[in-house]
Amino acid sequence: MSLEISTVLEHKENLNNAFFKKKTQVRAIESDFKMVNQTIKLLSEGGVNAVTLEAVGVNAGYSRGLVSRRYGSKDQLLVRVLNYLENWLNEKSKIATNNKYGLDAINSLILSISDDFYLYREKYRAYFWLRFYGLEQNKILNECLVKSRNIREENTIKWLKEALALEELSRNVDIEMVHDFLKTSLMGLVHNWMVDPNFNIEIRLKQLVYIHLKNNPNLGNSHQHNLH
Repeated sequence: MSLEISTVLEHKENLNNAFFKKKTQVRAIESDFKMVNQTIKLLSEGGVNAVTLEAVGVNAGYSRGLVSRRYGSKDQLLVRVLNYLENWLNEKSKIATNNKYGLDAINSLILSISDDFYLYREKYRAYFWLRFYGLEQNKILNECLVKSRNIREENTIKWLKEALALEELSRNVDIEMVHDFLKTSLMGLVHNWMVDPNFNIEIRLKQLVYIHLKNNPNLGNSHQHNLH
């Protein structure tokens, strides 16, 4: 075999290997996406107890063995889904608060969530099931949740400090107290929505912004807004 032919065959083999590797990577991404989405559906419909590796595999069109090899355990699968949802929420937050400061950033974020709560109902339900489950009884998930919670709290405190500097808040307002009020109010609304299918969380989130935040004399300047 001549050197030229050998070189051509070697190049062809390298191309085939690269193509096979790329195809394998694409399949891995596709299967991960399907498994994550099926886990989200199971979480939304039945909570953490509804999620099994077998159910995820069957619903996604794969075997339980493939799910096990990919994630190792149910806990690791839930961590993967939590990270996916956290990244999704972070992107939504960046878009909603882009070039916004103070109370405007907080209000914009809450209203953006309100506007698509039912459009992304499955994702929101799955996320909050993981939050409740992780905070109560799962150490691995809890560690992930603490990190994301700390980042969100830092952002909220930053916006509240901006609001104080912009004179959107009264000078004697306790920022930590306002932060606690926001957190408690939001989680209270979410809890009601999770247990009561008839609870209209979209309108309640809007009321939180327009009534309690923008028109609360204890927080600062008030502006009249109409609910639609």
